[in-house]
Amino acid sequence: MDTPRIRMSHAKGEVAPNTFSDFDWVKQHEKELREKYGECLAIVFEKQVIGTGQTYQEAVEDAERNLPSQFGVITPVLVSLYRRQPFYRVRPHIAEDN
Repeated sequence: MDTPRIRMSHAKGEVAPNTFSDFDWVKQHEKELREKYGECLAIVFEKQVIGTGQTYQEAVEDAERNLPSQFGVITPVLVSLYRRQPFYRVRPHIAEDN
């Protein structure tokens, strides 16, 4: 998979300037994003969805096609827009001796 302008990893300790603001934006707009794009993986850069797909490869390739030409190499964030299933704590039933 050749995606010359999309860099999905970085050196240890390095954080792209858009990372925290993009994750915050997704969290605030998750419901609307899921309504618009459905359940999928989304690639977000500077508070915009630039690619989606059912697999990682599909999402990255879509982002590469949709990235405006004025951008060089970018480091976007990958988010999952799948619905979260409720988690129920399961505890073993312990019979009481009477």
